Order: sequence, then structure tokens, then C-alpha cells
Amino acid sequence: MFKLGMSLVFAFISAMVIALAGLVSDVRLMTVLLRSLVGFLVAGAVVWLVAFVLEAKELVGFDKNLELMENPEGEEPKSPEEYEAEDEAAAAEAEAPSAEMQTSDEDNADFQPLTSNNLKHMEAPSDN
Repeated sequence: MFKLGMSLVFAFISAMVIALAGLVSDVRLMTVLLRSLVGFLVAGAVVWLVAFVLEAKELVGFDKNLELMENPEGEEPKSPEEYEAEDEAAAAEAEAPSAEMQTSDEDNADFQPLTSNNLKHMEAPSDN
């Protein structure tokens, strides 16, 4: 059903573009309608065929339902208490500063931002 809806939407858009282009270029109304109808049919058929081929090659699954992942056979679902315990352990681990962060803080202790006083000013070369 999705393939049909998608092809109808693209076909309608192409027919409207063809009709607008024909009306702007002062073509007879009958010619605009005929071209729009042919564009509608061709664009709808092309989009439907492309969607059909993509689904047949299993590159996309437009009409397929989502397959939910099943639990591995060895594991049982966790209780809310187990999830809360994992969250608390992760939060405690994130709050504790690691040794790497402490050494990087020590390395940055002698950092001084640039100011106009500690910059070396260069003189412009003379034109001799």
C-alpha cells in the first residue's frame, strides 16, 4: 500500500509541475492536460517499479512490519530495580574524577592566556 501511495504522490507532483510549465509557456489547455496526464502515468509507473524492484532485491522494506529484537535465550528481562542500580553505578562512576583528568589538570596548571602585555611585538620591515 505504501508503494502505491508513494507513486501517486510523485505522479501528482510531476503532473502539477508539467501543468505549471505548460501554462507559463502559453500552451493550449488541451495540450497541458494531455501532457499532465501522460506525465502522471509515466511518473507513477516509474516510481512504483523502482519501489517494487528495491523491495524485491530486499534493499528496502516499504510494506514490511518492523521486526522487534527478541531477548537472547540465555538472558531474562531485568527488573526496574536492576536498571536503577546500573544507573546509580554509572552516575557514581561519572562523578569520580579519573586519574587521566587529574594529570591533565596538573599539566594545564601553568597555562596562561595571551594578553597584550605578554605578546612579542614585531616591527614592520623597512623599505630600503
